[in-house]
Amino acid sequence: MEAAVLTGTSAITMTEDKENVLQPQRKNSGKGARARRRGSVPAGAGGAKEGEGETGKPRRLAGIRPRISIEELRNAYKRQASTPQEEILPMFDPMAKAQESKGVTRGRTGLVYDERMAEHRCLWDANYPECPERLTHTLERCRQLGLIERCEPILPRNATEDEILKSHSRSHLYLLWSTKDEKNKEKLENISSHFDSIYIHPETYDLALLAAGSTIDVVDAIMAGKIQNGMALIRPPGHHAMKTEFCGYCFFNNVALAAQVALEKHKLSRILIVDWDVHHGQGTQQMFYEDPRVLYFSIHRYENGTFWPELRESDYDNVGAGRGRGFNFNVPLNKTQMKNEDYLAVFHQVLLPVAYEFNPELVIVSAGYDAAVGCPEFDPELVLVSSGYDAAVGDEKGEMEITPAFYAHLTSSLMALANGRVAVIFEGGYCLESLAEGAALTLSALLGDPCPKLLDPILKPSLSMCESLLNLIYVQRPYWKCFQYQGSFSVHEKTNGDTGERHIPTLSYLGNATKPLQYETRNCYPVQSEEVKEKIRLQLARLKQDKPPQMFENNRLCLVYDEAMSNHHSLSEKEHPERPERTERIWKSLKQFGIIERATILQSRYATQQELELIHTHEHVNLMASTSALSEKELLNMQDNYKSIYLHPKSNEAALLAAGSLLQVIDDVCNNKSLSGIGVIRPPGHHAEQDHPHGFCLYNNVAIAAKYAITHHGCERVLILDWDVHHGNGVQHAFEADPKVLYISIHRYDHGLFFPSSEDANYDQVGSGEGEGYTVNIPWNKSGMGDAEYMSAMLQVVMPIAYQYDPQLVLVSAGFDAARGDPLGGCRVTPECYGHMTRLLSSLAGGRMVLALEGGYNLSSISYCMTMCAKALLGDPLPSLESGLVPNKNAVQSISDTIRTHKKYWTALSFQVDLPVEDVLCQGFGGGAQPVESGASGSEVSSTNVSPVSTPSTASPPYVSAPSSPDKTWKNGNSMENGASPQLECSSERTKFDSDKMDIDVTPIPQLQRSVRSRVKSEKAASASVAEQRDVKAGGMQKQFGSEGSSRMSRRKVGDQGGSGESANHTSTPIRPSRPVKNVGLMLRAAASCVGIVKGATAIVSNENTLDSGSINGILKQCKELKLLQSCTRLEPRPASEEEILSVHTRETLEGHVQRETCSKSPCSGDPALTAAGSFVELISEVVQGNVLNGLALVQVSDHTSSGNQIISNNYINNLAVGTQYALDTVGLQRVLIVNWNAQNGYNTQNLFYSDPRVLMFSVNLTDDQSATKGSVDRRGENKGLGYTFDLSLNRDSQSKNFTQGDYLAILHQVILPVAYEFCPELVLLAIGNDLVHQSPAVSPLIYSHITQMLMPLAQGHLAVMLEVGNAKEITKDIATATLSALLDKAVALLPVIYENTSEVQDSVVNMINVQAATWKSLKQHAQISCINTKKQANASSAVLCDEQQIIAKAFDGCVTTPTHTLCLAYDEGMMEHFSYDDETHPERPERISCIFQRLQEFGIVGRCHQVKTRLASAAELETVHSPKHIKFMSSLHSKKPRELQGMQNSFESIFFHRQSNNAALLASGSLLEVVNSVLRGESRRGLAVIRPPGHHAEKNVPCGFCIYNNVAVAAKHATGVHGLSRVLIVDWDVHHGNGIQHMFEDDPQVLYVSIHRYDNGTFFPGSPDANYNRAGTKKGKGYNVNIPWNKGGMGDGDYMAAMIEVILPIAYQFNPELVLVSAGFDAAVGDPLGGCKVSPECYGHMTKLLSCLAGGRVIVALEGGYNLNTISYCMTMCAKALLGDPLIPLSQGLAACPSACETLNNVVSVHQKFWSALDLKSKGMSPSSRKSKKTPKQSPSVDLADRSPETPDGKTGLDELTSTLSQMSLGKEGEGAKSVEVVDVKMEEEDGAVGGACATSAEGLNTFLLTELSGAESMYAVVPLQWCPHLESVKPVPNNSLDAFSPCEECKDLSENWVCLTCYKVLCGRFVNEHMLMHGVTEEHYMVLSYADLSVWCYSCDSYLHHEILLEAKRAAHISKFGEDIPGS
Repeated sequence: MEAAVLTGTSAITMTEDKENVLQPQRKNSGKGARARRRGSVPAGAGGAKEGEGETGKPRRLAGIRPRISIEELRNAYKRQASTPQEEILPMFDPMAKAQESKGVTRGRTGLVYDERMAEHRCLWDANYPECPERLTHTLERCRQLGLIERCEPILPRNATEDEILKSHSRSHLYLLWSTKDEKNKEKLENISSHFDSIYIHPETYDLALLAAGSTIDVVDAIMAGKIQNGMALIRPPGHHAMKTEFCGYCFFNNVALAAQVALEKHKLSRILIVDWDVHHGQGTQQMFYEDPRVLYFSIHRYENGTFWPELRESDYDNVGAGRGRGFNFNVPLNKTQMKNEDYLAVFHQVLLPVAYEFNPELVIVSAGYDAAVGCPEFDPELVLVSSGYDAAVGDEKGEMEITPAFYAHLTSSLMALANGRVAVIFEGGYCLESLAEGAALTLSALLGDPCPKLLDPILKPSLSMCESLLNLIYVQRPYWKCFQYQGSFSVHEKTNGDTGERHIPTLSYLGNATKPLQYETRNCYPVQSEEVKEKIRLQLARLKQDKPPQMFENNRLCLVYDEAMSNHHSLSEKEHPERPERTERIWKSLKQFGIIERATILQSRYATQQELELIHTHEHVNLMASTSALSEKELLNMQDNYKSIYLHPKSNEAALLAAGSLLQVIDDVCNNKSLSGIGVIRPPGHHAEQDHPHGFCLYNNVAIAAKYAITHHGCERVLILDWDVHHGNGVQHAFEADPKVLYISIHRYDHGLFFPSSEDANYDQVGSGEGEGYTVNIPWNKSGMGDAEYMSAMLQVVMPIAYQYDPQLVLVSAGFDAARGDPLGGCRVTPECYGHMTRLLSSLAGGRMVLALEGGYNLSSISYCMTMCAKALLGDPLPSLESGLVPNKNAVQSISDTIRTHKKYWTALSFQVDLPVEDVLCQGFGGGAQPVESGASGSEVSSTNVSPVSTPSTASPPYVSAPSSPDKTWKNGNSMENGASPQLECSSERTKFDSDKMDIDVTPIPQLQRSVRSRVKSEKAASASVAEQRDVKAGGMQKQFGSEGSSRMSRRKVGDQGGSGESANHTSTPIRPSRPVKNVGLMLRAAASCVGIVKGATAIVSNENTLDSGSINGILKQCKELKLLQSCTRLEPRPASEEEILSVHTRETLEGHVQRETCSKSPCSGDPALTAAGSFVELISEVVQGNVLNGLALVQVSDHTSSGNQIISNNYINNLAVGTQYALDTVGLQRVLIVNWNAQNGYNTQNLFYSDPRVLMFSVNLTDDQSATKGSVDRRGENKGLGYTFDLSLNRDSQSKNFTQGDYLAILHQVILPVAYEFCPELVLLAIGNDLVHQSPAVSPLIYSHITQMLMPLAQGHLAVMLEVGNAKEITKDIATATLSALLDKAVALLPVIYENTSEVQDSVVNMINVQAATWKSLKQHAQISCINTKKQANASSAVLCDEQQIIAKAFDGCVTTPTHTLCLAYDEGMMEHFSYDDETHPERPERISCIFQRLQEFGIVGRCHQVKTRLASAAELETVHSPKHIKFMSSLHSKKPRELQGMQNSFESIFFHRQSNNAALLASGSLLEVVNSVLRGESRRGLAVIRPPGHHAEKNVPCGFCIYNNVAVAAKHATGVHGLSRVLIVDWDVHHGNGIQHMFEDDPQVLYVSIHRYDNGTFFPGSPDANYNRAGTKKGKGYNVNIPWNKGGMGDGDYMAAMIEVILPIAYQFNPELVLVSAGFDAAVGDPLGGCKVSPECYGHMTKLLSCLAGGRVIVALEGGYNLNTISYCMTMCAKALLGDPLIPLSQGLAACPSACETLNNVVSVHQKFWSALDLKSKGMSPSSRKSKKTPKQSPSVDLADRSPETPDGKTGLDELTSTLSQMSLGKEGEGAKSVEVVDVKMEEEDGAVGGACATSAEGLNTFLLTELSGAESMYAVVPLQWCPHLESVKPVPNNSLDAFSPCEECKDLSENWVCLTCYKVLCGRFVNEHMLMHGVTEEHYMVLSYADLSVWCYSCDSYLHHEILLEAKRAAHISKFGEDIPGS
């Protein structure tokens, strides 16, 4: 047999019995393996996917994992069971659902009806369509077909009052109750006339209750498991009934009531309601419009709003509101005569894809049958069907042409959902014959009968239906990822007149929304003529079933199997994958599941020669027959002549038996003895050609069966679906010219590299001659395809074509080698998915379907897969598929290619057209399809712990991909109240961001991408010699992958990055939901929604007309002089209303002010106190309404500061409380933040809201009462408001003169901001006065501008400031101008020096944190939590404060000069010239900057920026940080050949070179320097640099980590050297540590470098200890290097905001920078393929906004990393909006750091509080009880940061010292295993002697293993490995002599700690992740494993590490994979 090669994932991916473990024997593709170079990920590895091989940054691991005891191994399962589920990822068992379905068989169908319901009739119009005969005719037809007696009867009952009130109002219920037994016909008609299409009968009340109660009981019985599914034949119908209104024959909404009971009683979270009644069920829609638990799907006649009920809300753009946005689907039918094909398109294109993504728990069908022929009106947990039949043929109201039989098909397709829990509820339908037939066939389908044949052919869906569905997809694809098959285009693109396959949605409402006072009650319905009735009668006679459907109750399935087929086995390979146990295990599983006893077992037989020769040549048949007489040697020689074939003397006999037995099944099914059948046969057949065996196959079983059905049973149309993972070349060749056989194959192709490696398997092979179009290939071009991909192929391609083909027999080549765990397939299909595909196919051909076993080589998986298929054929309920079923982008491309090829043959494929990315409807839609992952399967959940070598992969949604987008209620309907409008137009105000004034060019630049990529081909040709050094065939493979990637890259549109652009002002986006979100698309939705939200106006309100208005006039005069007042919106002052005052004060207080009449000037009435309160309320009103963004109220008096125990004063008005109460009561806000910084006790305000959790209040007070100071922290609120009051009172004594700005900033940073972000307010109220400044000379008025600035990011910028003017006029002027400058986002001067915090403030802050930590998680997980209990050091002082900074604060002297431009921007397409020659999908690719620039254009930001002229950096500028040698080396690149560059780049870490690399890098650095110049010269206030390549890893002498020149470092040196700055702050939030920047400035006190990055205890790139928290700088730079290292993945907004607020801002304010540079890497953002974190785009905006408070606002953001194009574009856009002063999207409520982040921040504070007094909150004054109650957090290993020289006393460097220490350890004896000795006080180097840099090579020569710190392993150990153990004999040879050291765990996809089994070579995670390797060791007894982290080998049984020569092969293979070279010295 030829050497086996398999591209892609080939390892077994599941745990199975020991006997199942196969060596991964592979089918020969005929092509060599792709050559692997250093740093690349092998094709097919779990991390990098085929065709996408990413060149990432190799990880440097700190050491070997701690020892694992054998006792732990044996108890692994117990630990898994005892560990809380939220702490671990459960071990994934792909067979679990299949196993759980054992014993789950099809239950009975319930039926409820009551013939009393026929009593409900119209007393005044006998011809009313909603008549009793609707029920009686239906029941009679069901009896004729024998259906009722087969059902489980459910007794009808009346609904209770409580049940009705769940969905209806009490008045609604009582109104109908009042008509009970009413005999006055005129009165009943009069009441009915007040409602649309209603008549009321005296019995209506009781019968409506009976209908509702019966519906509830059907659903209740389904959920209780008493019945499988059910139908309620009831009337009156219900789906039009609204909460308080009868409507459309409906009184109580039966379906809504049943759904509500299911939600509340059965705790369901996902219900699907399908309403196919021809009238829109607006009542049901309204009741669940904001509920994400219910997905409502309606298909109804609309005709642009002219069809009843003529509602605007019935159109497709009404998608839900609030959290329910995206959960409402309307399919409006805008023409009549819709047919089966139209409804089928709805199901295949929209309903079923969404349903599988939603995964309901229940399905409810509102079954109206008024769309039937002749009608004039046209994991879920449960599926409810509002089953109206008024779309059926003949219905006089529906006027549609749905055949009755088609309702059975619709019902059948829904029965695969929700474990078969389907409830069908009778609604409309008014053609009695079609109604009765449709309802009866629906019930027949529920009973499991085969779907009847559709007599009319399925044609092309109507143009109107295509438009409706495309419109619906357009508005829904922002919420559902399944809509991937429509491309995107920009309406701004120039098309040269050819719009081609494009569709632009439009809205048209022609209805009449005006309601009459009374409705017609007689003759208000259409009437058919006798001629029409006769035509319908004839049509229905043709369609009506002549006899009851054949039930097949005892013969639904036949089976065939013969043990003699096991005689065929390999003579040379006992473990050959195609082995006898395959059929034996399947048969055993069928027996265990009880399938065999329920099926008919057929007698096997041999195929005759004549039957074989239907397909095969005579010669081939004779040749195979001759094998029985050959010797073993002859057979072995013979089999070598064929591809992947083995022969045995019994092979021909087994093959004859396989083919003949399948023909037995064909006979049984075609003769109607059995409905369906399964052939458990082998050898397989679909590869066998007509004249030779091939690929394990001898005779082509399925091809013979198809030909046999045609010739012997007269079949004219046979469908063969081949879902074997390998293409069925033999079947295709046999029928490629035969139109009688439609062959569809879903298989792996891998661009022709996957077996059978023929171009015939590609999508462009469509058949030939008469068979053209009858061959359909769906080729996967990568491994890892799963349920999402296969179900998508079924719904998008297979089912539409199959229905149009209308087969008479369905044959399935049922290979299960695409199943999860198969050793050959490398895919991830679950057994239940095969069951669902079988269920979908069973609706074809009247259920005549035969499955024949083909491939599948994992014994467990194939047995479960075939069992699930058998259960599907028997009608058993199927396990639900996973939620969020979305195909990956590679599968989407393959399916799209197939559709594009076959749409000319099959008109059902009519929906692959492009939709606009713009919001053409002006409602917030658009943005293109949601981005889907490129990982193994779109339905797989990826680990967030990703290494730099991973390919992009995003996590699936937790339960549904439809997000809760910003809440926008439906408004269009209201706009129609005054008359209909023929066309809805966009509001120019709402779309102002898209106006000509903005000059936004949203045209994509694919031409630019093509221009860059176009050079790849020629340059690759120049480097052909490189490929010649590799395997020739591997080189060919790489070329093919490259060309494919290039073409697809050039086709990408702007909108393909996903996201929707919300066109709204800054008030339209509410608080983001606090619900935890994992879906990337959802986390980007908030950012996408803020397009067009720009900075609003700032208002100022004052009453300068009072008697004492001098202070206010002085303030206004100074503001005017500083040109601040001109920029504000002036509000008119007004007195507060009586209602506003009485909401807080007594009437006595109000009357006292009204009687004074002290106002001297008009227009005020009353006194100034009333005007002050009213003016503040007016300001709040303008802010919350969105008319202004923020504002300042200048008031003269207030009473929130009254002293003592006085609660309500009769003298003054509490302005702050009145304003707050207005926001709560009138506006309806739920979260208001009050910050009272007025220096006086605001007891009144506190007391008013002391128990109100809607108000979070902070008070900073000065008091003379020491007792008040001590007790202030205990004033925390009460009852529900406990913890919502913060009272910080400071003593007003002589010490108050020493209060500093540092004190107030400490309060803000350490208490107010953390809690405020966790609270997530909707409005911020700031009350300020002059006392804090007036009584503390050291405090500058500028402090108020900074307080204001730091509060502005909250509440989306909605901030109202109240300044109480007081008497200190000059200081108050300065305070007012500083505050107003901040509100206007004007530049202000730097704060004077920040002194060390006073002990009193330290004590207050510490006590407050302790007291409130129980309420606020942000305080419980605080950065200071481990430091505040430590005794304060007496001599601690700030090491970084300079004497020259000790300046006495002076009065505010105005704003600094305002720059011409707010923001400058640097971008140049020339930077895109730098890209990888050999890896076009490299994460650091050119599109990173182009997609950002496009997003900036889309948001209108480019037009608001000053674009600087880019330039190249000079050598002199670069030499400030880089060596001349490095610059010279980089300059030489342009003259190198590509092959030379490829060789050179391997000498560096994670670097690629291009001829234009140096030019691009010079352009990046030079452009950033121009931004610095623009800012520092005063041209621009802030800067944004969209540049690449990144820079922060680049060292002085070498490039590193994608970085060539260190752009930000060059800029910092330029700022200090050229512009003379003395303090520059660099904040680096890239997920990787900026080793280059740190090394360049670690001894420079002019540059403060702060980095937030992943460290993972030294295992995360760049893997250097320099990134740890203890590296604080060297020499003069000590303290100026701050590392914040995360030790785990998954860090999010709470962690980053805690770091920013509690650590970075305190240090930064003390440093007082003159410029802030941000190394803005966005690889910590959600969805990034390298970072593994989940920071949202808006969080980056908030961090930018907070940094803008520093350096007078001079902040420059420069792009570093970030590799998810969609994510980084939104992240940089949010930063730009923050720099422009736009309001920011609020972050999630409940924001707090996780415990791991808290521990990191504690460590950082403990190191840096000695350098920065702002971090030093150590307290002497804490009470002992506080200390006792606090838990001490887990400490990291001790670190000595005492000053010492770079070398130890004996001259050794850090590594020498460490090695010396280890050599002195007492090591255990070999005979005793490896005993460890703890190393105490290991000191980590911090000075110049620190070992290496980020790019330094690791030391060699250590003879012992260093076990470094991990979770749960704090100490260090040294061990000696064993030299031998008895289990070495279990080590097997390395497969293909190669390993992939970067493979993820095959179970959980984690990348952090993986091991490879040296017996079966599975890759699984270790004990500190999810213990999957431990599980493997337990189940398989495979004891020898090798760590991919450090290449050590561990024996589980011997409980020890091992080192032996037999292990060298595996170690060498791993070393080559990991480091690109052999083990040194080997």
